[in-house]
Amino acid sequence: MMIRLIVVLFTPVALIGLAPAAPVPKHLMPKEPLYYSVQKGTRWVYTDNGTDCEYEATDVKPLARDGWTVTVECVRNGAKSPDQKLEVSPRGLVLIESRGISAENPLCLLQRPTEPNAEWSYRRYNPGTTYDRGTMTVTGTEDVKVPAGAFRAVRVVHEVTVMRGDKPVHQLRVTSWYAPDVGLVKATGEGYKLELKSFTPGKG
Repeated sequence: MMIRLIVVLFTPVALIGLAPAAPVPKHLMPKEPLYYSVQKGTRWVYTDNGTDCEYEATDVKPLARDGWTVTVECVRNGAKSPDQKLEVSPRGLVLIESRGISAENPLCLLQRPTEPNAEWSYRRYNPGTTYDRGTMTVTGTEDVKVPAGAFRAVRVVHEVTVMRGDKPVHQLRVTSWYAPDVGLVKATGEGYKLELKSFTPGKG
């Protein structure tokens, strides 16, 4: 919502319409939503190719700059194991740890705010002799229906080539949808389909 402040002090009526709009105070500017839950205790249950997988945000810590570090663990048969650690901020989502192993090069999963067709590239080394060379593109926002409900989500197309030296070994294309205050709600690829089955926000 744009706020206009027109001060009229002995100003001719003819000039009122020319009065410039005052800058909007920072605290009244619309805030970019977070595309992940930053509430400790939040639980996500996904259907991964027909198999249910449960995850929990077990730790949430503030960043020095506006944002949070969220630690997510996999819950299986009552036991928890490391899954991923993310930096969540109005600037997007960055993967900094996967299954207990810190990323040498943090991977940006989502950039915000951004225009449709915004694109960024990365290179990520795998254990062994291969590395991933990928590109992610925000293609827009759309309505997505999954077992957990309907969400307005940002669509990201991820194209990656697995490389060995200068030779491509394998190519993948995955499309993901991220919803505000929730995170990933759907992802699809060749022979792959993941959907959010249930979402339970944490309480702090």
